[in-house]
Amino acid sequence: MTKSQELFELYFDGDTVYQGEHLYDSGAVHEINKPEKSLWTIMVHDGIFYEVELFSPFSQRRKSSCECDTYKRIKSCKHIAAALFALRAQLREEAERKADRLRNKMTMGKKLNINTLLQELDKQDLLHFIKAYARKDKNFNIALKAHFARRVDLEDNHAKYKGIFDSIIKPITSLTNRAKAADLKSFIAVSKELTAQLEDALSISDYRDAYYIIDAGISKAEYVRYYYNNYSDETLAISQRFHKLLILLHERVHADELKNNLLELIIDLPQRSYYRHDRLEDHLYYLLIGKQYKDKDLMLRLKVICLNTLLKKQLEDHDIVTILAILHMLDYHLTILKDINWFVNDYARLSMNVVDRLVYANQVEVSVKLMKKMKSHFPKSRELKRKLLQVYLTLDQLDELTKLLPKYVIQSDDTKLLFKLREKISSDQWTDVILELIEYYKDQPTKKFILASLYFQEDDYESLIELMHSGVDLDIVMSYDHKLYRIYQNDLTQIYQKVLSDIIDSYLGDRAQVAVRKAIHHMDQLNARKLRKNVMSYLEKEYKHRIQYLM
Repeated sequence: MTKSQELFELYFDGDTVYQGEHLYDSGAVHEINKPEKSLWTIMVHDGIFYEVELFSPFSQRRKSSCECDTYKRIKSCKHIAAALFALRAQLREEAERKADRLRNKMTMGKKLNINTLLQELDKQDLLHFIKAYARKDKNFNIALKAHFARRVDLEDNHAKYKGIFDSIIKPITSLTNRAKAADLKSFIAVSKELTAQLEDALSISDYRDAYYIIDAGISKAEYVRYYYNNYSDETLAISQRFHKLLILLHERVHADELKNNLLELIIDLPQRSYYRHDRLEDHLYYLLIGKQYKDKDLMLRLKVICLNTLLKKQLEDHDIVTILAILHMLDYHLTILKDINWFVNDYARLSMNVVDRLVYANQVEVSVKLMKKMKSHFPKSRELKRKLLQVYLTLDQLDELTKLLPKYVIQSDDTKLLFKLREKISSDQWTDVILELIEYYKDQPTKKFILASLYFQEDDYESLIELMHSGVDLDIVMSYDHKLYRIYQNDLTQIYQKVLSDIIDSYLGDRAQVAVRKAIHHMDQLNARKLRKNVMSYLEKEYKHRIQYLM
């Protein structure tokens, strides 16, 4: 109990203290609430209930208020004194209960936990236990080494980190000595630990130690990814992190010897038999090109390595695609893709995969240049033109898009990209494009479905009705009549009559029956009752000898 709590009576005159204590002793204090920190509200009954507010009542910042008239006159009253008596008694009880709990806890003795053990055990005993446990438990041994690796300097710190990784994942020499799931889990845990230490080393510019960690870690990560499929997401994430940190370290280091060591590691690792080339955006050469593309000698060196890799290594198609994509990036920076004959002659079957890989990696300038060059080699390739158009659309290269898109639509009958263009170009430009296509498809009687879609997208319903009157498939009519049947009901009645008559007259079997049933069901779905009634009346009149079969 603080001194201010014990002596609060000194702040009131004697009568107020006496009257307040009398109220408290008679049980006039009813509710003590604490709505906020340092604030209490207390109800005191003195004929009627008065609400007293006490803020920090036992400190120099104390404030109090009451609803009674006495407080309003002299800023003090017996109700406040009664409230303070009650609050002091409550705080005393709470303090005593807390002291009892603490005494009980002390008398119960200490719990057996890590903190107690570390406080009580002899240091030598603890060291002996750690040594013994580390000898028996491989995972504890490795975790202990990894956690404290940077705090212990050895004669060969490079070998220190390599030794940690090699103790977890050993080279595969037979089917029996492959790493087990527990080893892979340990590798993942240690990689995360050492990656964190690598980032710490980078933050304090300890680049030499960072190099030692990354040299050991990235090599082992690629080895694990190549030979083990377990935990592939986790090992991929580790590999990606090591790749980015290696490039970052090379970028930051200025000391010639260390910078050269890092560059040689970047260049050497993708040449190893276990390096996976399946992901362009994570490939060391891809990451390096983004930072060093102005170094022509380095670009030429990487190009030679990539070409040799294609010749010497047995690679899966997805690896070949990545290397080809890197070669195009290199050629783009070296010669602006002057010659791609070698590519289209030897790798035509993978050419579109390479384009996809470059687009996915956001290498849009390279991909556009490559596709433009490829157009002369594959002039009839719809897929190539579609991909080029998609990139143009993404880049908002509208002049190129407007020039090429109508030709692509005419060649492929694919209008999906066409109406995305409409949102990006001016109304005059769009009119030129759409009129060119409409004029072309008017002379293509076998492609009325394209012309119908153009009219429909342009809201040119009169031309669409006119086209339907000229004779179209039932599917075309059913595709667009939901926008037409209220305004062009008579026209649609005639169109359905003609289309269904042509089908019934041409086919005697199930095909005619299926067509009629499909059309009637479609009208029911539209709730086009009058249209349905008119068409049915026509069929019943014209085909009364077959109507039972048709329905």
